Parts: sequence; C-alpha cells; structure tokens
Amino acid sequence: MKLFQRALWSALLFLGALPASAQEVSGPETTVLAVIGDEIVDIEAFEERYARTVGSRDIALDDSLGAYEDFLDRYVNFRLKILEAEEAGYYEDPGIQGEIHNYRASFARPYLVDQEVLAPILTDLYHKRKQVVHASHIMVRLAATTPSPSDTLRAFEQISALRDSVMQGMDFGAVALKYSDDPSAQNPQSPQGYRGDLGTFTAGRMVKAFEDMAYVTPVGEVSQPFRTAYGYHLVKVHSREPARPGARTAHIMVHFKGMTPEDTAAAFARMDSIKLYLENGSTFEDMAKRWSEDPNSAMRGGDIGTIRFEDQQLDRGFYEAVFRLENPGDISDVVQSAFGLHLIKLIEHDSLGTFEEEYGELERIARNMPRMRRAEEQLARTARARYSSAVDSMLLSRLVGGVRRDSVKLYIQDLATMDSLARLPIATLGDSVYTLGQLAAFSKNPNNRTRNEATPRLQAIAIADAFLNSAAITHKALALEEIDEEFRDIMEDFREGLTLFKLMEDSVWNAATTDSIRLLAHYEANVSRYTFSDRFRIIEVSSYNDSILTDVVARIDSGMTWYELANSLAEDENRVLRQDTVLVEGITNSVYDQAIILEIGERTDVLPVRTRHVVLWLDGVEPARSKTFEEAKAEVISEVQIFLEERLLSRLRTKYGVETYPDRLKHVFQ
Repeated sequence: MKLFQRALWSALLFLGALPASAQEVSGPETTVLAVIGDEIVDIEAFEERYARTVGSRDIALDDSLGAYEDFLDRYVNFRLKILEAEEAGYYEDPGIQGEIHNYRASFARPYLVDQEVLAPILTDLYHKRKQVVHASHIMVRLAATTPSPSDTLRAFEQISALRDSVMQGMDFGAVALKYSDDPSAQNPQSPQGYRGDLGTFTAGRMVKAFEDMAYVTPVGEVSQPFRTAYGYHLVKVHSREPARPGARTAHIMVHFKGMTPEDTAAAFARMDSIKLYLENGSTFEDMAKRWSEDPNSAMRGGDIGTIRFEDQQLDRGFYEAVFRLENPGDISDVVQSAFGLHLIKLIEHDSLGTFEEEYGELERIARNMPRMRRAEEQLARTARARYSSAVDSMLLSRLVGGVRRDSVKLYIQDLATMDSLARLPIATLGDSVYTLGQLAAFSKNPNNRTRNEATPRLQAIAIADAFLNSAAITHKALALEEIDEEFRDIMEDFREGLTLFKLMEDSVWNAATTDSIRLLAHYEANVSRYTFSDRFRIIEVSSYNDSILTDVVARIDSGMTWYELANSLAEDENRVLRQDTVLVEGITNSVYDQAIILEIGERTDVLPVRTRHVVLWLDGVEPARSKTFEEAKAEVISEVQIFLEERLLSRLRTKYGVETYPDRLKHVFQ
C-alpha cells in the first residue's frame, strides 16, 4: 500500500488519458505542441490533460501562458520517464504486476458499486429532495413472512375497495381512521399518521416504492393501489412544493413547572419578563444564557443548529414558527410546545446546495437506506445471470447434518480450519471454482448478510448463494477495464504511477541516498552553502495540567536550576511535565515567536497550545555556524537527486528526440 501511495504522489500532476497516437506532423497551422519519439502531444490532448490536472476547463482558461509552458515541459518529462520504464521492462516486473492486481481487486468492486448502485440513488435523492410532499396514506398490511397467494389477493381486493369508497366521495382521512392497518392512523397523539396524514416529507424518509408513488401522483389525487414490504397502500398527495432552505435557529425556553393554570400563568409571566428585557436592548444570546431552561443550548446563546424544512419529527407549533421567520435576526412571538414556552430567533438561512455540495449528506443518507442494499442485491443477481453457477448442495447437506440452523456459519468456519476440508470444492461460477475455505471466509465478514432459513441444509445453501452473488459482482468488477473507459483510465494511471516510481527509485532516489561517496563529495564542494544562521535557544516546559505547570514555574522563579528540574522529570513516571530545548532562527508564526522578543533569561506566561500548556524561557542565542555533513545530509540528498534527475532527463531527451513548440501554446483554450 505504501508503494501505491508514493507512486500516486509521484504521478499526481499527470493522471490522464494516454497520449495521442503518433501521426505525421505537417503544415504551418499544425496543432502539435510536442513530439516525443513516435508520440505527439497536440492541443486537444494538452487541453484535456491540463484541465484534469487543475480541476476543470474553466479554471484552466484563467491560467497564464507561463503556466501552460511549465505544464508542457513537465508533461514531456513525464512521458519520457514512462517510455523509458516501458523499454526497461518495468511493466513486466512481478512486484508491479502484483501491486496492480491487488489494487484492481480492492478498488474495482467499490468502484462498480458506486457507479451502478450508489450514483443512481444519489441522483434520484438529489432531484426529489428539491421538492417536499404532503401526503396521507391508507395501508392494508401483509404478513412479514412470505404471504400466501390468497392472503395477497385478499389484501389487494380490500385496498381496491377502499379506493373505490374514496373515489365515490368518502373522506380519505375518515377511511384511514376506520380501516388503515397503520396503527398511527387511529392515534390522535401520533405526530405523523393520524387519520393517515403523514405530514410533509422528502426523499429518503419513506421506502422507495412509497416515495416514488408520492412523487408521481398528481396533487389532489389518490394513487392506484401499490405494494411495499409492509403491504398494500393508497397515497393521497395534498401538495408538492419546492424545498426551502434550512433555518439556523436559537431559542429561549421556559418549562411549565406543573400542570395547573397557575403554573401556566407563571411560565407566561417569566417569558413576558424576558421579552421586556429584549425590548429594552438586552441581546437574545445573553437572555438565553441567563434565562433559558434548555441546558443543551443555553450556554451557546440558545443556538440549536439548523432545522431542515423536512424535519417533521419536531413539535408542529415550534416547526411552523421557525419557518414563519423571514429575515435573520427576526424573533417569534411566544410559541407553546409540548416542552414549554419558546422565543425563537432566526440566525440565518442555509442555501440549497449543488449536487457536489450535498454529496456527502446524500451519501450518508443513501448508505443507511434499505434501497441501497436491495439495489446491490439486484446488481449481484444481474451479474450472476451472466455466468453459469452451481452449489454442491449434497456436500453442504452432509457437512452440516445435525447442526442447529443458527450454528451453521460457525460450524462451516470450524470445518474450514482443517486444510483437507478447506480445500473442498463447494461452488462454481463461470470458470472459477470456490472452496469451503473461501465460503467460510465470506461468512465471517459481518457485512455479508444472509437470509435466515428454516433448516440447517437450507441455511448452508443460503450462505453459498449469497457468496456466489458476491463473487459475481467481483467477476464483473474485474472485467471493468474492458467496458468502462473511466476505470480503464484509472488503472492506466495507477500502472504508470507505479512504473514511474520504480524508475525514479532505481535511477534517482536510491542512487542518491546510497552513494555515500557522491554525497560527501557534493557536501565538500558546496560546504559554504550549508550553514545555520543565528538561532534563538528556547527552553520549553509543558504539561497537560496548567496548575502543575504554574507550580513548577514558581519553583524555577524561586531558584530551582534546570539541572534540578531535569532530574525531577527523570523521576516522573507519569510524564505529566516535559522539558525541551528548541532552536529557532526567526519568526515562525508559532508560539515560539512570543519567546524571541524577550530578554535573555526572561520567560512567557503560561500559554495554551492545542491540548497542552507551555512556558518558554529565552536561554540565549546560538551563533551562526557551518552545518556538519550529518546536519546537512537531507539538503545534500535533495540536491543530488535533482542533479541525477536532470541528467536522466537530458539523456532521455536526446535518446527519444524530443521537439517542443511552446510558441503554439497561445492557441490553447481558445
């Protein structure tokens, strides 16, 4: 994995499609920008690669001619290294081939799932969430287990009859109250569902079949009967309106101390006093800190974060008051909820984000939705249908005979600890044969769900069936390079990155770091360049506990020597204190800047730094001096690497006959 990371870092600027095929360069108006051996780089290829490197074509349009010239030079150097790596046989290197195989195996499957499962769900969610639906429903429940055909027919006929009643003029809510199998329909205390009214909602809140019907049924109309995992439904859409931005809100809350009229009057009186303070110039934030009885928000000035337009789980009165506020700074009248009395302040409205801005939130929602899992299961079935597959059900039956159904997974895993059994062929998919050991490894992964069956034999077959579904997705993923241009480009980028890293490691990096004679000669030839300037010597004493640090500072101020402090720290098993000496050349935009302005021997106050507290003493100034070879070694290695890379590129430019036409870059992005 480290090899992969370093390779990508090395090739980062040039991830893109392969160069254009070689072609004859001719004519005064040619668009060719460079010739590298038998390859050309034309304006079209340059623009595509440059735009991908900087992020977009729009960004590229604003760049300077100098930036284009620099990129062309670096891209030519990159292609030279790749050509040399190919000729040197790096692409056939077993280590590189192994890295490519491992990367493909680990990356292809999540890429496929993201492209074919996640992406369509996110797009669907994003477009639906631009609207908010207010709807009611009636449900006729079906058994959670597989219902019989007669039960299914009975439920369908019942929901159809209820629709007929509604269409003939009966009130939808009255029908839901009397006949709906959704228990919230008969519960007046239910925040959603009473008389079938679900309130407003947006995409991601309901199961997909229900959501889809709510978004396509015309406003004011009743849907045809449709089925979900819960049963049959009718949906009546009352409204469908554009989503509104969320509202970042603060509140001041006063509880009712009891249930009597006197308690209610006392709460209103307290709230009237708070309103009077606000009218006389007190800030909302100060009043929240002083008077609000919501401990979670009071110390934040009442800030309760952003309330989304689709947050229907909130108390209805509170919710409606929030979205009646129009301008930042507006404060509501007194609002009563189940929790008490509130004054609500609008801090700001959120914006409705672009798809890219909303991507993270959409992905979080999608990955927790049942439809994500079902879509992946459908992908597995579709992929598996492309291959012939079989499970040795007789062998599985013999292996798990006499085992309890809920112990089948563990039993298979125990069997697979024996090498002779682990190698038993248990299933096939296309030309691939899978063993009991592979089946056991699949069953160990908690993310691999398996349906529950009635008998040990059926449970074992269900595990094998889920395993083959997973294997089918992997098969399809590993064939992506043949059918998916983007994935093919990604794999080619990775391959080029690895080979480039290997070439640079052999020709430059290792050559520089291991050739001690060359390094020493370079140091001695340039020793005057490797120097330290005058440096401030700062003693730093730090601790997580500021009181302990304050006590130590007092003892040092009273005469404790640094030697005595060092001895006491050596005996400190808990390491609650730490002493360091830091050398600083000048302004660093860090806490040490507060020490270098002191007189020698002076100290700072106790200063907070991240999770610790520090005190700094200016102990003196280290005079300028030359660096030793060891002190300068990192700089020397870097300079020798630059020299070796420049020498390599000079040789390759001669070898491959490079020609560049930077004057033609004025025509790019025109």
